[in-house]
Amino acid sequence: MTQPSDVATFRLLNACEACGRQYDVSHLEHGAPVRCECGERFLVRVQTPHSPRALCCSGCGASVAADARSCAYCSAEITLEDRRLTAVCPKCFARTGREARHCMECGLALSPQALFALREGVCCPRCKGGLHGRGVANGSLVECGRCGGMWLGHEDFVRLCESAERESLAEQFHLVQPSAPAHSSSTGAYVPCVVCREFMNRRNYASASGVVMDVCKAHGVWLDHGEIDKILSFIRGGGLERARRRQIEKLEDERRRLRAERAAATGSYDPRLDSGGRLFGEGRAAAGQIGLGVFLDWLF
Repeated sequence: MTQPSDVATFRLLNACEACGRQYDVSHLEHGAPVRCECGERFLVRVQTPHSPRALCCSGCGASVAADARSCAYCSAEITLEDRRLTAVCPKCFARTGREARHCMECGLALSPQALFALREGVCCPRCKGGLHGRGVANGSLVECGRCGGMWLGHEDFVRLCESAERESLAEQFHLVQPSAPAHSSSTGAYVPCVVCREFMNRRNYASASGVVMDVCKAHGVWLDHGEIDKILSFIRGGGLERARRRQIEKLEDERRRLRAERAAATGSYDPRLDSGGRLFGEGRAAAGQIGLGVFLDWLF
């Protein structure tokens, strides 16, 4: 068996043998106990992934010839480029595409809403209530049945924010009405991450939303009951786009400052610079150059 660090770049799934529910266990070590929603207990399996033999189409699951370049049924391209194979089948541990719907080797249907696996016995970091997972918005969340707080991994949280302007998602986040809301004096307290148990940092979402959420940079975010509604409302009102523009302007100002300092130190002059000290047209291009990684570093 390999250690979790060996497959850290892969999305590792495990399936419950009793009901077939698929869990994302990328953040857990081999042998960690997980309690499935059906009540069955299973231990995390971490196994070295191997390249698939491309016997099944990743789009529709149909069998394909060994030398086929596309599926005869759905015309999907058959490719084995490792850079695209960033997930692992929970049955045969063959590498597969993160967005694939079927394993390319054994044909297993892959869940697009694999639940976030919690180590058995983990309780709500806010009220110590019971936690359970469920799929939502092409991802998953973990919810407290007592106080209504919720945990989302970083990918699920980013996916949710990206979908907020296109879809009506609010009604999907109120399956639990808190029976014991967190007391107002305790909601400002630091809480531990549900994965690593280290105390999380508190961050004002997008630096301007007024929603102070608990963030573990390595694993995800904790939102108290009602905070997700405020974040979605902030995004739909254009708050995230305004915050993104402010960040771009901040990066541009820093770039101009460094360029001016360099010019002053060397006595050089660049005729391509405008009166503001930046390349002509640079401002328009900057938005396209700010990648998701930079944006998330600022966000979290």
